[in-house]
Amino acid sequence: MEQLVNDELDHPESGSIEAGLTIIPTTAFFLLALQLVIAGSFQLIETIDLQSALTRTALFGSEGSEFVFEHSRIVQQQSSEIPGGGELLIANSTAKVPVISALAPQGADVSSRVIVVRE
Repeated sequence: MEQLVNDELDHPESGSIEAGLTIIPTTAFFLLALQLVIAGSFQLIETIDLQSALTRTALFGSEGSEFVFEHSRIVQQQSSEIPGGGELLIANSTAKVPVISALAPQGADVSSRVIVVRE
C-alpha cells in the first residue's frame, strides 16, 4: 500500500495525456455548435433587417431602401398589384454567414423572405 502511494507521488502527471486528448474533440464540437448558433442568429438578424427595410419602403414610398447591416447580401425585390387597390411587396435575401472556425462549413448562406402590404 505504501509503495502504491509513493508511485503516485512520483508520477503526478499520469492521466494527463488522456485528459488532453478529450479536449480536442470537445473543442471541435464546441466550435461547430457555436457556428450553428451564429448562423441561426444571423438569419434572424437578416430577416429583421429585411422586414424593417421593406416596411420603410411601403410606408415612405422609397424604392431604394437602405439596410442597417451592409455586407455580402443579395436582395431580390418584387411587387405585384392587389385587386381592389394596394400593392404586395416581396423581398428575398441571401447573405453569407461569418465563419468563426476552419472546422465549420465554408461559404454557408442564409436566406430570408419577407412580405409587406402597401395600401
